[in-house]
Amino acid sequence: MRHLRTALAVLMAVTALGACTTALPGTPKAGPSTRNVEEELAGTKESDLRKVFTSTPQQVNDYWSAERMRSAQPRQPQPGQVTDVPKDEPVGVIIHPTSGPVGPTKPLPRDDSGDVWTRAGLTATTMGRLYMSYPGGYNGLCSASVVNSGSGVIVATAAHCIWDYSGKRNSSWAENVLFIPGDTAGQAPYGRWTAEAIYAPVEFQQKAKINASGGTIGEGWSYDIAYLRMRPVGGKNIEDALGGQGQAFDAASESIRSLGYPSAPPFDGTQMRSCSSPTWTANRNNTFTIPCKMTPGSSGGPWYTRFDDVKGVGYLVSTNSTGGSTQMNGSLLGKIAYDVYKRADAGS
Repeated sequence: MRHLRTALAVLMAVTALGACTTALPGTPKAGPSTRNVEEELAGTKESDLRKVFTSTPQQVNDYWSAERMRSAQPRQPQPGQVTDVPKDEPVGVIIHPTSGPVGPTKPLPRDDSGDVWTRAGLTATTMGRLYMSYPGGYNGLCSASVVNSGSGVIVATAAHCIWDYSGKRNSSWAENVLFIPGDTAGQAPYGRWTAEAIYAPVEFQQKAKINASGGTIGEGWSYDIAYLRMRPVGGKNIEDALGGQGQAFDAASESIRSLGYPSAPPFDGTQMRSCSSPTWTANRNNTFTIPCKMTPGSSGGPWYTRFDDVKGVGYLVSTNSTGGSTQMNGSLLGKIAYDVYKRADAGS
């Protein structure tokens, strides 16, 4: 098998990814659990966790004309009220990239500029632009990335990319979800991949809101993560064709490399861009912050720790969530995110 698809297991101690961390003011790691996640989810209907599409790949591709793709609007709310939330339950699960485990790496330099990312490596095929539509003719765009999984069909993004957090479109799931890895100026060098199902935490769906000024409200923003199951293209699953990045749930992070397709000025969304930071700031609502000037459109783009800048490979610890002019926030991937990932991987 060309890729080393690694089974889920706690193959490294949680502290293994944080051995060289230089962080402020602490590690982005959940403390003792103050909740019972299984009990919270016990009465959850499957329809509350996922949406399965009936549209065909051809219908989705037909929907996304060149004009619709050009006019799609970047989705990303502005940071607003910070809400204390119960600590997520720690799990400490490490999933290695398809290229194999990544050893300790040197701290990344601070670069908040959002410059074009040219040292792509595995990110060239696993990172891309995400398109989605909503009722009323609204077309949106975000960023997303392929992650390693048992099923080989999983892409990670932000929940606010595929769920109507604004309430303006009947608080509905997105439709016509299309992923274009390596999107460059509208070109699709690695194909156009359509989603067969999308998954997001019920905590986000129920409790992530915005105020009249567009700022975030509610503890749901602490769980801004979503997973997509992608249909095959040319008889191949997306991971077999393109590879997959690792994931680290509830792991202490080292340096952070953030990628995305910022589309609001001064950026135009035509190229993959990046920020990096040797440190991060932990917030009291299960989120953490890095300096970054990427604008809307980068939402859903990956945050990698233990990232090898030469090979373009690392471990996903978050995705671009909310942002201002100088910083980006992301949700810590804990047990709630892990449970959603497992559901998506199993297709349940």
